[in-house]
Amino acid sequence: MAARLWIREAPDRLREERLDPDPGNDGLVIGRDAAADIVLADSAVSRFHARLIPRDGTWVVIDLGSSNQTFVNGDPIRESELSAGDHIGIGDCELQFVDEIERPEEDDSRTQVVERLRSGPHPAEELRAAGVLDALHRLGKGISGRPVESTLPDEALEILVEQLGADRGAILLLDGDQLLCRAARSRGEQALRGFVLSQSIYREVMQSREAILSEDTTRDARFAERRSIIGEEIRSVIAAPIPMQGRIGGILYLDRLQGRQAAFQTEDLYGGAVAGQFIGALLQAGFAVGGLVKEKETLVRTLIDTHPIIGQSAAIERVREFIRRAAPTESTVLIRGDTGTGKELVARGLHYQSRRRGAPFSALNCAAIPESLMESELFGHERGAFTGADHRKAGRFESADGGTVFLDEIGELPLSCQGKLLRLLEERCFERVGGNATVEVDVRIIAATNRDLALEVREGRFREDLYYRLNVLEVVVPPLDEREGDLELLIDHFLDHFSERIGSGRKHLSPAARRRLLEHRWPGNIRQLRNVIESAVVLSREAEIGPDDLTLPRSEGGPVAAGVEWTPCSLQELEREHIARMLDHVGWNKSKAAEQLGIERSTLYARLRNLEIHPPEERRSTREVP
Repeated sequence: MAARLWIREAPDRLREERLDPDPGNDGLVIGRDAAADIVLADSAVSRFHARLIPRDGTWVVIDLGSSNQTFVNGDPIRESELSAGDHIGIGDCELQFVDEIERPEEDDSRTQVVERLRSGPHPAEELRAAGVLDALHRLGKGISGRPVESTLPDEALEILVEQLGADRGAILLLDGDQLLCRAARSRGEQALRGFVLSQSIYREVMQSREAILSEDTTRDARFAERRSIIGEEIRSVIAAPIPMQGRIGGILYLDRLQGRQAAFQTEDLYGGAVAGQFIGALLQAGFAVGGLVKEKETLVRTLIDTHPIIGQSAAIERVREFIRRAAPTESTVLIRGDTGTGKELVARGLHYQSRRRGAPFSALNCAAIPESLMESELFGHERGAFTGADHRKAGRFESADGGTVFLDEIGELPLSCQGKLLRLLEERCFERVGGNATVEVDVRIIAATNRDLALEVREGRFREDLYYRLNVLEVVVPPLDEREGDLELLIDHFLDHFSERIGSGRKHLSPAARRRLLEHRWPGNIRQLRNVIESAVVLSREAEIGPDDLTLPRSEGGPVAAGVEWTPCSLQELEREHIARMLDHVGWNKSKAAEQLGIERSTLYARLRNLEIHPPEERRSTREVP
């Protein structure tokens, strides 16, 4: 089976490897060693890490006993059959498996259509194209006055659906290597939500770089056994490239469904091809592209930065099993766990193993947004809603339509926003700040907290109805000291990762330094461990990292000494005392304290407010009697 791999070894390095359909009995070996068939320059990759073997018309990936395991769509595997679009995680590299389209020799209708388009339009084709262009030209008048958030693509698509008699249509634009839906409509309706283009159609247009027509998908060899086409009862399809700046910038898609009307003909194809050219000119002039990049750049960064959950303890295996079971559902998830345990990594795993993985993943730390801006950040605002609102802004939920919104530190969400979030969870709609129009969205919400939300409810700081609506599926991410055996794996992983990043060769720990890391309690969990190792790798002068290169308070390492007096206290009291002592230790330098604690500075500010921790001078002033 002819196939290829897209390999991303770094955010700015993307390459393609074509897979030989007859590689021999041993298949193709992937590894760090120069003798491997596919070489990955990554210190986290074993010399011979995995093997690809063609089997029964597809490809199988086999882990070769690697030290850091092989992952398929986030799950560790020994052997796994691959499907188109599967993501393979090897070390810090991301590989995507893509199958090739077999071109039908017996079907020359596409070749005939292309030749006719190149030789000029025939009368019927010219008539259909003229009507489409005339309607689009009227729409394009006044182009210089349209803002970035213009509805022009939606209006253009509405015209095309009606002019070409389509049942559905979509304008999809390329943002990096992701194809994102800018507008989608069905005939007689305002809009479609969550439209996803068939991969077979996408690859056909991108490879041919020509407009394609399938008069009958059930008889078209190019789309044989393509469930994404046949399963939706799509009878006829037109897909045309949208040229922008000398390249294909997107795809115009139109279809007709079974039993609704006659199939598309070649004159419809010519109208679609010309419309794709015209839409490209409009978009290249500045409409929607800037807004699309701003709204979706987080998705690309998320795909690049996604890493597997490292560990093999029973506690972390339970989390992996939860992700496998919960990801395919649409249920809301509440992730609980201490600061720095990797709650966002779990949320990403839930998103990228769900049907929404091709749509945006938007993460928001509720503790990092001022209360006065929170509602606008989440739900957007209309022009003139408040001073400085000189244009309409889409909020996080609207921008992530079709995808997932991750609300970290949900316990910090102001009461003023909790009611609106509850309505969104129940009815999937909301109004922007300063507006009356109801906006409907299709998003999955994942929330995370390190607080006891039940206690927050009892004390009146969190709505009880919202708590029960969020807590449909719940998972607890274990702290590092409950993940037996995982600490050494994480230490070696971060050593490899940061050594590779600075490019100075792999650094290693002295026995004393490793012992100190293993004996430390890690109140900041994985985030603190990551920060400590990054600091040691960057600042150590030698290849061997010693105990003095580790930025750890010596008094915090090791178990409680025998004979030391211990007084029972609540976790809240212990947290208050620990943070206060750390701040006193660093002279109330909050940035340095947050780094030492292994938490974000915004999280530290939230802790100071909730635990009522004040600087020494304020504490003295509150004790003075006026």
